[in-house]
Amino acid sequence: MIRVGLVGCGWWAAHAHVPAIDAHPDAALVAASDPDRERLATVTAGSPQARGFATVEEMLAVSDLDVMVVASPAAFHAGAARAGLLSDVSVLVEKPFTLRASDAHELVRLATSRRLGLSVSLPYQYTAAARTLRTLLAEGTIGDLVGVHAVFESYAAPLYTGDVDEYLRRVNRPHALAPLPGTYADAAVAGGGHGQSQTSHVVSAILDATGAMPERIAAESVFVSPGMDTANAISLRLSGTAVATVFSSGGALPGLPAQQTVTYLGTAGSARHDLAGATLDWATPDGAGGHVEPGAGESDYPNGAPVSTLIDAVARVRAGHSDEQLMQLTAGAERAARAVEVIERLYREDAGRD
Repeated sequence: MIRVGLVGCGWWAAHAHVPAIDAHPDAALVAASDPDRERLATVTAGSPQARGFATVEEMLAVSDLDVMVVASPAAFHAGAARAGLLSDVSVLVEKPFTLRASDAHELVRLATSRRLGLSVSLPYQYTAAARTLRTLLAEGTIGDLVGVHAVFESYAAPLYTGDVDEYLRRVNRPHALAPLPGTYADAAVAGGGHGQSQTSHVVSAILDATGAMPERIAAESVFVSPGMDTANAISLRLSGTAVATVFSSGGALPGLPAQQTVTYLGTAGSARHDLAGATLDWATPDGAGGHVEPGAGESDYPNGAPVSTLIDAVARVRAGHSDEQLMQLTAGAERAARAVEVIERLYREDAGRD
């Protein structure tokens, strides 16, 4: 049995990570940490084996964990993940990975040196469409990549002012699935607004699909309060010959569906990835092409897949198999660290214009 610990018992941990752990036949939630006793009690109530702790340090000191899920506010991701890796525990970190690229790359180096799994919870990358896109680009099906154009809209803007009720109205979600008002509206714990909570999704998706390095970065944001952005425009030069543009906004309204698409233009074709619908379409000049969409029973946003995949990889090593799958996840964390470089630069450039 894979023993899992949880850091942070907020709304997303309860909605996504804990159900995935409970549903996994080879895993059990055995420990959780949160400074809020009420949240801690709520999460551990459904897991009879789980012990509660006030801090991650206390949890690691007495819990023999195989996997640790870091679902605390973003400002605490790096410290908690580092503590887990130093305790020889494979770690899943909720996005945004970290607030500083230096921390993200340090965590990747630490995990690699210890042959541990390190993964970032980015569910858009766990769909059949995303897997097919990575293969198309790696095999050169659409030729050499020339350009990438992304539009990523969400309904999250009210969260950046602490208006949780308006956010829930826009997404038609019950209060049971709501963050605390300060989780996204306090720059000290969130690290920023839309760039951290949402734009990190689409930038990570692009860098994961292409495997590229962000060589030049320029960015602008719109702020609703100091440090709290609600829209971002980013221009990237990717390693190789490609350029990329990303527009991301939290201001979508229910009357007009949020657009979340990334178009990849190559010298011999193009591909369009619809993140919201988990579909992929591609075409080449000779009339070839294809379409991928979620199969029966598959989610277009598999939010339990990141933790389930890490548990599977750790279980394979426990059973005596190669750690190749574990190291593939850590390689994915390296690509996620490159996305942190972009988001960190976004905020740095805006701070420099103040």
